[in-house]
Amino acid sequence: MDDKQPKDLLDWMALSKAPDWRVARPLGPLVALFLALLIAGAYAAAFFLIYGVLFGRGEASLGTGALIAALLGAPFVIWGTVLKHQTVRYQKEGHITDRINKAVEQLGAEKTVKKDGDETTKPNIEVRIGAILSLERIAQDSTSHDNGRDHVRVMEILCAYIRENSNARKPVDFPLIDWEPLKADATEEERTAHLEWRKARFGNIVDSNAREWAQSLPKPRTDVQLALTVIGRRNAQQRRVEAAWPDPPTETTVWPFDSDFARLPDDPGADALSKAELDAFMASLREWKATLDAYRGYRLDLSGANLQRADMAAKQPDGSDAVFAGAQLTEARMEGVVLVGARMVGATLGGTRMEGINFVGTRMEGATLGEARMEGAALGGARMEGAALGGARMEGADLWGVRMEGGVLFEARMEGGLLFEARMEGAGLSKARMEGAGLFGARMEGADFSEARMDSHTGLHDAKLQGAALRNVDYSSVGITQEQVDATFGDASVTLPKRITRPVHWPDWELPNRPIHRIGWELPPFDETTFYTQWRKWLSNPATYTPPPKPTSN
Repeated sequence: MDDKQPKDLLDWMALSKAPDWRVARPLGPLVALFLALLIAGAYAAAFFLIYGVLFGRGEASLGTGALIAALLGAPFVIWGTVLKHQTVRYQKEGHITDRINKAVEQLGAEKTVKKDGDETTKPNIEVRIGAILSLERIAQDSTSHDNGRDHVRVMEILCAYIRENSNARKPVDFPLIDWEPLKADATEEERTAHLEWRKARFGNIVDSNAREWAQSLPKPRTDVQLALTVIGRRNAQQRRVEAAWPDPPTETTVWPFDSDFARLPDDPGADALSKAELDAFMASLREWKATLDAYRGYRLDLSGANLQRADMAAKQPDGSDAVFAGAQLTEARMEGVVLVGARMVGATLGGTRMEGINFVGTRMEGATLGEARMEGAALGGARMEGAALGGARMEGADLWGVRMEGGVLFEARMEGGLLFEARMEGAGLSKARMEGAGLFGARMEGADFSEARMDSHTGLHDAKLQGAALRNVDYSSVGITQEQVDATFGDASVTLPKRITRPVHWPDWELPNRPIHRIGWELPPFDETTFYTQWRKWLSNPATYTPPPKPTSN
């Protein structure tokens, strides 16, 4: 082994303690000017001494010759020092490259195993673990001493290692077939059979079959789990390097996923949110999401990885939560993954399989989970404000106290889910499936329930619907109260239970869903009778709102 190659982690730690010369970079031009003046002065002094000796203005002596030699040699000494400094810097850079190459070589280490007279090879886990820890140290050193030039390269290596090696074991599919949606015109027998099939698939909220199955899956290999832990415990300085990538970070560089928005109060109180409060929250949420959408820095890429039973919530050295914010996890297999308290703000999880996953307390604000599979998952208390959950499968999931304010749940599947005290103010629930869902005490002020499906098994006891919109729904069998209906906005497209009186502020005709120009109708300018325009008008001042009259045809 090369003597200059560090022999163990202690050598690398010693190397990492070199002074940080970046603080002296602004002095570079001044030092260069000083050296130039020094060299010029040395040559000028030498010239005058030689001139004096040659033309009799001075006496030649050993001391004079030595002085002349020193003056003439000074620039070469200085230049040699500069070259030596450059050589040391190049050697240091080459040393870091050697460290990376050596670690990558060790990531592929295998060992021969003899059993029953046969020889087989398998991954040398001990060597690979050492390589992963070496790469983590290199990334940290790079961030501290050279603006993180090698940090992202190390993260790319580790993510590629996880993607490839996690799939060395074949993902296990949930053994039961999908739970199909209940038909709109289902008979009572079909409804009963539907609920029985739900029980077979998900069990109950306490004992979920999906979660039990997920917890029975094998855990990732030790080296794969360690690589996940390493990328999840990147510190704030490392994340700033990623934010500026491919440029070095500056003092003003901010990793946007560490920022926040104006949240609603943790204690919602007894009173419904006012329109002003809800509007302010939504405006802050949109601005924050726009910042995340505009992010062009480096993102962890674990797309397609098999992360079943992985622990993605391993704490950082300072005790803070694991960070997977902004990560690409599209099409990953995450059934049974532990994400308790993990930060996944702005992550992309579209199409990810997460049946039976434990999301309790997970931070996923602004995440994209469109069409993600989360049947039977435990999401109690998860932070998913502003998350895109369109088409997400959450049947039978535990969503107790989940925060989904401003979330987009278009066509989301939540049949049989437990949403006790869930926070969904301002959420888009258009075409969401909530048959049999428990919405007891849920906060859904200002939510859009257009074409959202509920049935007689949907629990709405003490649910807050102030300012919500109902359109094109049949709630004739839903256990909704007069007080809840009076707090909403709807039109003639809504079918209510016979015991419920239609509110006077509801138009007595079906408002158009979008601007239309039907011949013979005299519509106000800009089609102001559209449903969402009138909903906004009512929200702005419910006390003075007057529903528009039905247009007359000529």
